[in-house]
Amino acid sequence: MAKAPPGAAQPATCKTDLASQLQRLDVPGLAAGIVKNGRLVCTGAAGMANIEQKKPVTADTLFLIASVSKVVTATALMQLQEQGKFKLDDDVNRYLPFRVSIPESPASPITFRQLLTHTSSIRDNSTYINCPLSCDYGSELGDYVTRGADSPISLADFTRGYLTPGGAYYDPDDNFDSDEPGTSSRYSNIGLVLVGYLVEVISGVPFDRYCKDHIFAPLGMSKTSWRLAGIDQSILAMPYDKDSSGFVPYGQFGEPDYPDGMLRTSVNELARFMIAYMQGGRFENKQILKAGTVQEMLKSQTPLDSRQGLAWSSRSISRSSNGWRVWGHDGSDNGAGARMWFDPGKKVGVILITNGIWDDDRASSLLTTLFRESDGY
Repeated sequence: MAKAPPGAAQPATCKTDLASQLQRLDVPGLAAGIVKNGRLVCTGAAGMANIEQKKPVTADTLFLIASVSKVVTATALMQLQEQGKFKLDDDVNRYLPFRVSIPESPASPITFRQLLTHTSSIRDNSTYINCPLSCDYGSELGDYVTRGADSPISLADFTRGYLTPGGAYYDPDDNFDSDEPGTSSRYSNIGLVLVGYLVEVISGVPFDRYCKDHIFAPLGMSKTSWRLAGIDQSILAMPYDKDSSGFVPYGQFGEPDYPDGMLRTSVNELARFMIAYMQGGRFENKQILKAGTVQEMLKSQTPLDSRQGLAWSSRSISRSSNGWRVWGHDGSDNGAGARMWFDPGKKVGVILITNGIWDDDRASSLLTTLFRESDGY
């Protein structure tokens, strides 16, 4: 368990029986945490981070958090927006070194807000984008996934190649919807990949380095990383599939579209990020976003989907007498499941991470159970 600051209370062990939940979710390992009133009040872990090496999960185990990564990508972009580098309704082509347009609406601008709200009409092509939430999904790693290492394809090359005519990954039919930008809503991984690349272009700093310097370092997330290179392998969970013989390791892997879902972090470190959002962009004495920016991100942004904020989305979680109106994100990838949701008004939030693909309904049930447990702290 991560060492707490002097005078800070150590998190308790969560009361929910995570060992039985592990069996229900049918995953190798599970970590969870509950945040309340600005601190991580409890953590819990069950199962194995690495079956072959007999390493149990702890609250410090680094997991791939899949699409929960997107809210970190959005945070990086919004830091630059705060600095006046762009406006949310600007055409992104004013800032890119190449032009991006929807083939059936070539004159229509694509805005930063549309990218962050999944209304840009940029579509996930399952040949290149592993998108279990929005397109066909198989258990095999795709051709554009690098086994055992980060992808050698740069973010710039992948983004240009996917979005511009003649690019190595360009397909005018499968990479884009036919709707004019801003007129329909469809979950888009590649839209957040373009957000990550815009961070890189506007800041002049590689995206992963920008996040390390401006988000992870200020929050004390020293082990969190977009890249396998340099990560602490001793605390890194192995992602697993499952077949008739049991759990089968995928091995570690990298993807060129990494800003949409390749962040690796732990319950202890991700809690710091969530607390910052619950406290108007501030964790301890570090401010990563202005309170007004957080408020803007955590509100409905489009009539096409009243639940959609800027990368974050909202949902209701029931309880015995009333309920929580929470903001957060889910994630799912090869050998990874993650959820991070919080109620800004009640100052309570839950993190749930696994190294296997879970049953969605059972994960939702566990999330609700952990929110109910928060009443006891």
